[in-house]
Amino acid sequence: MTELLHAWAIAPAAIGACCVAADRGRARWSDAVASALMLIAMLDAAITGLVAPVYWAAVLLGSAMALAAWQRPRRGAGGRAASAPGPMAVHTGLGLVAMAALQVGMTPPSAATTAAAAHAHGGAGGGALLAALLLGGAVAYAALSALLVLRSHRPLDRAQLICMGISVLLMAVGVSM
Repeated sequence: MTELLHAWAIAPAAIGACCVAADRGRARWSDAVASALMLIAMLDAAITGLVAPVYWAAVLLGSAMALAAWQRPRRGAGGRAASAPGPMAVHTGLGLVAMAALQVGMTPPSAATTAAAAHAHGGAGGGALLAALLLGGAVAYAALSALLVLRSHRPLDRAQLICMGISVLLMAVGVSM
């Protein structure tokens, strides 16, 4: 069932990536690169498994940090501070972090790791706690997505926000199962 939910999460992520690519209204190459990276990581995890999820998580987290550094407020002419990054940039950065966490969370532990963890903790594995944390983070991300949808006036932005929220929720439900 987890694999099925992960596969279903790819469809809204692909639609969201297409919305970013179709948005000619403003230059958002950083959002397009972030969307493509998330989609490629999801496709690899669901279909081929060529790259270990921990490496995808590292790439996604590195991309989130690069995006934050690229879109940080800079001083304008005359020493005045420029405006902070827009809500879509913040949403994209948080989406990279959420996908990185879910990539690692969806990785099934090996039998040896599970047995060692159960023995070391008196039979209580930490998987339920991790799943609860990931699900809580996904719900918070989806709530932020819904809030931004209500505030957004551009149809492509709304579509991207909805698709990312749905995709993260589907992956989180897959983790919690």
